[in-house]
Amino acid sequence: MKSGVFLVFEGIEGSGKSTQAELLTKALTEKDVEVDLTREPGGTEVGDKIRAVLLDSSLDEMHPRTELLLYLAARAEHIAKRIRRKLFVDKAVVICDRYMLSTLAYQAGGRKIDVKTVSRLGKFATGGLDPDLTVLVDLDVERAFARLDRTHDRIEKAGTEFHLRVRKAYLEFARRSPARIRVFDGAKEKMTLHEEIKEVVYDLLTRKGIL
Repeated sequence: MKSGVFLVFEGIEGSGKSTQAELLTKALTEKDVEVDLTREPGGTEVGDKIRAVLLDSSLDEMHPRTELLLYLAARAEHIAKRIRRKLFVDKAVVICDRYMLSTLAYQAGGRKIDVKTVSRLGKFATGGLDPDLTVLVDLDVERAFARLDRTHDRIEKAGTEFHLRVRKAYLEFARRSPARIRVFDGAKEKMTLHEEIKEVVYDLLTRKGIL
């Protein structure tokens, strides 16, 4: 049985999900809760190398199936080498910036790969490990990309229509699973949004006996 608590932050590029994951990590650390903040793809040496390939803007012609399998390979390594240890051994709160919902939104929604295939392969890669809670920070695509003040990586360069499909997929999955996926308005002021997310997470952690 899982001892720690697994929290995932999701959203399109520029939504503010990474900022909110960092703020929550800081808040929990100040409460003396053991927290491991990690990200996908990445979180391990192998995962970071796969991440570099996936985000390489010179690889525009990567096949969608190749992309899917690379994401899942990085995730399998992440779970085996880091996440399970943090949850089961260290009994930590694991906060992961992206997880399986990203794959469903980007590869099934954005790339139009059959969702049942993505889900089935995802279960194999994760070993059936699901988050206790997914925080979806939602924001309009145009507004989100206006926030990006960096050179766009391969995924960010995929085009507006692609990212509109991704956002639509995120919201549809959230609509189907409102108890597991909580949607928050990424247009809100950073600290206001943080307080809203914190309230929901603290309630969960209190029920789990961590706070």
